[in-house]
Amino acid sequence: MAPRPNSVAKNTSHDEETIVDRLQREIEELPNALARIAKYILENPEKVLRQSVAELGEFSGSGEASVVRLCRQVGFSGFRDFKLALAADLGRSGVPALASADPDSALQALHASMAQSLDKAYGRIDPKTLDAVAEKLSVARRIDLYGAGMSGLITEMLAYRLLRAGLTVQLFRDANMAHELANGLGPDCVAVAFSVSGLTVDTLHFVKAAAAAGASTVAITNRARSPLGEAAQYTLQTARAHDGAIGGTLSTVTGQIFVIESLMLSLGRAMATQKPPLHK
Repeated sequence: MAPRPNSVAKNTSHDEETIVDRLQREIEELPNALARIAKYILENPEKVLRQSVAELGEFSGSGEASVVRLCRQVGFSGFRDFKLALAADLGRSGVPALASADPDSALQALHASMAQSLDKAYGRIDPKTLDAVAEKLSVARRIDLYGAGMSGLITEMLAYRLLRAGLTVQLFRDANMAHELANGLGPDCVAVAFSVSGLTVDTLHFVKAAAAAGASTVAITNRARSPLGEAAQYTLQTARAHDGAIGGTLSTVTGQIFVIESLMLSLGRAMATQKPPLHK
């Protein structure tokens, strides 16, 4: 069956919106089940081309009906036509620009991607939220950090910066261990969770367990309107969900590092205004 008349499959120009463009643009507004599928597709486009509708539903943590619903959401009658359009997108995506034989073009494309990530993160920074989180961190008895996968690498950067500031920090990459130790948290503690999509189940469980223990909770994510963003007391948005090339590149980390350093600036001000402890 051919796509409906408004389908993005008919696009032949780089200036027209592709299926990947549309997924990147709409993921922020999609229901969570559909957002999980869109996230998986954007991160694993080549795998999706080899998967059945049942496999995509299983690997994305959603159902077959949700896969079909997403296909129709972006203008296709079914999963088969969706995959044909996705295959066409991969053939003309922005990825070849970074793999260009022309070194100057490749460097320019990489610079533009990293600069764009930085600009978007800067545009989404809320100074009041930064200061509120910094104030909590500055007086915390204990700070627990959690991130999985690539988010775990960024979490390590924040842990290093907080430790250098003299704060008590625990870094978790294992969800079970983080959950087991959550009972040591309390109202004078802070839990910070990293998740680009805001949909990672283990990260969401970490925040909910910390909140149940009475700790202040912070989400650092690209998707503020997500289960993680809604569960956390404070949300710092690094960029719009899935800004960047198909499959993602390390260039998107630029925006996340900017948020970390912005938080450290606020933390420095908060710690500088604190009164020194009284010694008997």
